[in-house]
Amino acid sequence: MKRAKRWSGVLSAVLSILLFAGAAVWMLSGVRAASEASEQEGQRQAELSVRQAAVSIYALEGAYPASYEGLKLSSGIAIDEEKYAVVYEIFASNIMPEITVVRRNP
Repeated sequence: MKRAKRWSGVLSAVLSILLFAGAAVWMLSGVRAASEASEQEGQRQAELSVRQAAVSIYALEGAYPASYEGLKLSSGIAIDEEKYAVVYEIFASNIMPEITVVRRNP
C-alpha cells in the first residue's frame, strides 16, 4: 500500500513537471512569434514611411529626390539605419523610385 502511494506521488510530481515544462515551451514560442510579428511590422512601417516621404517631396517639388540621402535631407525622415537598410533606386525624377527596406543582421 505504501509503495502504491509513493508511486502515485512520484507520478503526480513527474506529470506536474511535464505540464509546467510544456506550458513554458508554449509561452516561449508565443513570445517568439509575437516578437517576429513586431519586427515584420516595424520593417513594413519603415518602408511605408520612406515611400510616403518620397511621394510628399514629389508633390511639393515635382520630382522625386535623386537619392535616399536627398530624401532624408528634404523630408527629415528618420529610419533606424542600424536595424534597417534602405535601398532607394531611382530611374527618372518623375517615376516612383524602387524602395525596399530590409532588416540588417543582428
